[in-house]
Amino acid sequence: MGSGSRPATCASCGKRLSRKLWYYRNEKFFCKKRCFDTEQAKTDSAKAQAPQAKSAETKEQPKKPAEEASATS
Repeated sequence: MGSGSRPATCASCGKRLSRKLWYYRNEKFFCKKRCFDTEQAKTDSAKAQAPQAKSAETKEQPKKPAEEASATS
């Protein structure tokens, strides 16, 4: 294993990866499975919040033209 083959720290907690033990998932290196699960929970919650924000924006957009049409009538 060369010096450039993997990073020296965990992608989630920043802890130094031990020489023999490391966990590789989704193109990232983690010190333990717990750190991988924590990172997955963060990304899953961010993905869940993104569609909710988009749906709130789309609900507001149709109301504005309808209000303008009723004001001009």
